[in-house]
Amino acid sequence: MEKKRFPLHGLIGIMTLALSEFLLFRKVEPFYSWFYSFAWWSYILILDAAIYSLKGNSLIIHRRKEFFLLIPWSVFIWLIFEAANLSLKNWYYINLPSSLLERWTGYFVAYGTVLPAIFETAEFLETLGLFKKASLRKMRLSLKGRQFLIALGTFSLISPLVFPEYFFPLIWLSFTFLLEPFIYQFGGRSLLGDLEKGKPQKIYLLLVSGLICGFLWEFWNYWARSKWVYTVPFFEELKGFEMPLAGFLGFPPFAIEVYVMVNFLSLFRYGRGWEEPHYQLHQEKKTPLSVKILIPLLWVVFYGLIFNAIDSKTVDSFYPRLQDAYWIDSKYQKDLQKAGILTLEDLVEKTKSKTEREELALRLFIPLEELEGWIKKAKLVQLKGMGIKNLKQLEGIGIDSTEALVEESPETLYQKLREKYPRLPIPRKAKIKIWIKEAKKLERIEK
Repeated sequence: MEKKRFPLHGLIGIMTLALSEFLLFRKVEPFYSWFYSFAWWSYILILDAAIYSLKGNSLIIHRRKEFFLLIPWSVFIWLIFEAANLSLKNWYYINLPSSLLERWTGYFVAYGTVLPAIFETAEFLETLGLFKKASLRKMRLSLKGRQFLIALGTFSLISPLVFPEYFFPLIWLSFTFLLEPFIYQFGGRSLLGDLEKGKPQKIYLLLVSGLICGFLWEFWNYWARSKWVYTVPFFEELKGFEMPLAGFLGFPPFAIEVYVMVNFLSLFRYGRGWEEPHYQLHQEKKTPLSVKILIPLLWVVFYGLIFNAIDSKTVDSFYPRLQDAYWIDSKYQKDLQKAGILTLEDLVEKTKSKTEREELALRLFIPLEELEGWIKKAKLVQLKGMGIKNLKQLEGIGIDSTEALVEESPETLYQKLREKYPRLPIPRKAKIKIWIKEAKKLERIEK
């Protein structure tokens, strides 16, 4: 193994990650909203540099074309699961930017990290020699066995979409069962082939990589302003960050699943792939020009369709800005900005004491009671996933503060919303439960 100097892009990754962490907790933009993407791209750069320094060959330096090809495919593959989530409804996004361009750019940048992160982690662990000597008894899967896997994969793909409440975990296994027999049959990079040889190292590496990335996905997501929140049936009480603890079991098989999906795609590239032994295979065979044109068109069309579906179905709230606070007259919004209050967070943070509230009310020439009404709504609208649209619905049934919200139960509040808005989409009980839980937490802190 030829060791090299730690390259520049790794140092950039370390500095960017440290800066992002520092500025995140000071709520400095764009790091506050985009922290997840800053953290993951930093991680990818750091890990790739570490791999290069250890063995003298890395994805970014020596297989750069494959690295950049992974990014759009990463977006494409993750969007398949986003499409499934339209039925599963296992997660939703909160506090996203209201700008369509910024939001869609954010989707691409964030989803583009999925494959590079998992694969760089797996290669790093492999470079360290993890599971190098692992072995199993050699096995051979018969034709009937492969047919069974295909049938199982088909069931695992369809059943969560038809009965999401009970079969949702199977989506993280479906493509492994469905595609791996075809990869094996056509001589691709097959995990079944590894098992046939009694060499489970790659499987173990991917499982551990999925667990590591899963932990970091949830850890870095938890601190970001724009983030996702889960509403997973039966597992909503015990959580690690935003993820129900049982949900962490899905990350290891997910790592295997996306690896299998990429290997399936490589069948159409004459076996070429991102891994060191495979990226130079069959260089004499060129991809037809028509395919080079059609694939990017496929990406763009699919991205547009699913990004739009995410916006309409999975995004639950946009980050509430001061100018979105309809309960504060635009004149007073300008006066608040002159007083150094630029966001609704500032309005809450800078008026914690009665003295601060009295001074601000005098400066604005408004009654103290009016200012306190603004603050109450500012607290309510900033609860996890609340946002302006949901706040307006709650106001329609007489709830305009966290104090009023904590007096409700998820069931009764859901019923009140159904009766008030019979023809409009209303929040699910799982989301309402999160709001009430967060309101109670806020009330305990303030006492």
